Amino acid sequence: MLQHVWERARAARGIDELVVATDDERIASAARAFGANVEMTSPDCASGTDRVAEVARRRPQAAIVLNLQGDEPELETAAVTRLVEAMRSDDSVQMGTVAHHEPDLGVMASENVVKVVVDAAGYALYFSRADLAGASRGGPALRHAGVYAFRRELLLEFASWPPGRLELAERLEQLRAVERGVRIKVVLGERPFAGVDTPEQMAVLERRGPAPVAAGG
Repeated sequence: MLQHVWERARAARGIDELVVATDDERIASAARAFGANVEMTSPDCASGTDRVAEVARRRPQAAIVLNLQGDEPELETAAVTRLVEAMRSDDSVQMGTVAHHEPDLGVMASENVVKVVVDAAGYALYFSRADLAGASRGGPALRHAGVYAFRRELLLEFASWPPGRLELAERLEQLRAVERGVRIKVVLGERPFAGVDTPEQMAVLERRGPAPVAAGG
């Protein structure tokens, strides 16, 4: 699964360096076996964002940092490219993410599927596991994907903040930023892609295989 994410991320345009950050030597060994650059991080990291921030601290030249989670084997390469372009083209965008329209409305009722609603300018209003804004009835909510981009300064500040009330209630780390007034730009993907959060989702992916790698956009 991690190799699928790596290959899709490597095909995206605009990424200067790609690193697998982990505190588990088993993951590190597997990643090195398929040619990935690996950095070991502290086992005390409470989240993936904390892990990414630790690696970013070692790279003062990294102005924009992406957090691509290892459980997104169908990651859309073109969407990652557009996210990078959105961050590079507008210095006012401090944080960005990816979402897409979900044609299978039945899946939008699941609390394992994260929803996001956006404002007229394309910034996130709220993220939720609930059936937000009538998502399962064709409402305006989009399906959120676990892809994030940060300006370096915001990433390091974000990692220093304690979890907020909304984050704890929804179990969604990005709400830590929303609670503090950070505007999160939402880049629209061209096709649905799903992360693997449950054994059932993993079984479905294994039966049909991951989607083909998309073009870089």
